[in-house]
Amino acid sequence: MRRTLRPQTDQRPLAGWLIAFSAVILASMQIAIIANSSKPDAVAAAHNVQAFVHQQSPACAVKYLSDVSTDALARLKADLVIVLGGDGTLLQAARFLAKLGGRVVGINFGKLGYMAAFSVAQFQHHWAAIASNQAPVTKRLMLHGCIGSGRKVPATKFECLALNEVAINSGSPFRMLDILLRIDGQDITTFRGDGVVVSTASGSTGYNLSAGGPLLSPAVEAIVLTPICAHSLSFRPVVLPANTTVELIPLRVNPGSMVNFDGQVLESLAEGQTVTVRKAPEVLRLVENPDQSHWQMLGSKLQWAQNPRV
Repeated sequence: MRRTLRPQTDQRPLAGWLIAFSAVILASMQIAIIANSSKPDAVAAAHNVQAFVHQQSPACAVKYLSDVSTDALARLKADLVIVLGGDGTLLQAARFLAKLGGRVVGINFGKLGYMAAFSVAQFQHHWAAIASNQAPVTKRLMLHGCIGSGRKVPATKFECLALNEVAINSGSPFRMLDILLRIDGQDITTFRGDGVVVSTASGSTGYNLSAGGPLLSPAVEAIVLTPICAHSLSFRPVVLPANTTVELIPLRVNPGSMVNFDGQVLESLAEGQTVTVRKAPEVLRLVENPDQSHWQMLGSKLQWAQNPRV
């Protein structure tokens, strides 16, 4: 029997399709670069990063955003935002960038660099993976905090997003506060203390940790409720499901009592107002540094679980 030889065909059609698809993504990708204007090194590095990205990915539209005002960030449209500064810079930008839905990369020019996890060299080394969406990304839960004017049917006085936490602080003259805690519409307890922190997993390494709260993996969708110096031996921090609605009603406050969002946005607090904290519909899509896991970062940045040194 004679065999008919057939011409060979490409055995890897999918590989060629993926290359073409990646090229289309890069060609249509809008990239914005933001730098902390109070840090000259960050501003200088931002221009270098812009030149680097344009050289490596000329098909991308790269824009350096010199105006980082609230209005400018609210109007921003980008698929990828590169933020140069410290964790505080990233926290400030996150309240606006989460609404974009794009990915965010933090390049550290601050002190800790916990969420702004890349150096310039590491960013350049991993650029190909970042540009092609191959670098790891975690969806960081955001909180929506609202200050209402009444207990039962609070009319909204102020609202804001937070990546780390929404906190109530006693303020001057620093007498203890009396706060009614309500969870999912049920009155739980009235406690006395210097305030309370309602934190995300991202914020568990910040104010929450300093107040004695637990550490959470960024992958955990949960809310942590941590009292600040509660006048009680038994009121410990609690971890709640992410879909929980937390209401905090101050029954006694100080003239200087405040609600703070990520330690950056401050609003005064009066007796009888309701502070409602719940999971926001927005998430921050944060690009993680492939060189360090979350647990390695805890060890290197916060010295977590390190043995005593002689």
